[in-house]
Amino acid sequence: MFFSVIVPVYNAEKTLRRCLDSILRQTFSDYEVILVDDGSKDSSLDICKSYCAKDKRFSVLHQENSGVSKARNRGLDSAKGNYICFVDSDDTITSDYLEQVNNAATAQKTDAIFIGYREVDGFGDEK
Repeated sequence: MFFSVIVPVYNAEKTLRRCLDSILRQTFSDYEVILVDDGSKDSSLDICKSYCAKDKRFSVLHQENSGVSKARNRGLDSAKGNYICFVDSDDTITSDYLEQVNNAATAQKTDAIFIGYREVDGFGDEK
């Protein structure tokens, strides 16, 4: 397992599918996705479970609401990948995101990679 993608989830039903679909579209396929439901009160946990049923690389953990840091740490405890990626439940990633990180990691033989981001509005336009 090369990447463990950890997604902390809290009341994210409006953005979660878009986030998880962007992870599913990756051109690089050696990854697992650990969804950590942090006590959501909406349908987020059900959405997480539906993605786990669709793709064996997805798994979900559930905990009482403890905050994003504890959710990330819970995901880290279960991670099997050589590299860890954190993706927030309201984020989307480009389809070549993991491939680009893989290329950088193998070319540079590095332990950590820091990625920039683009901020877009609800219409997909850069802010």
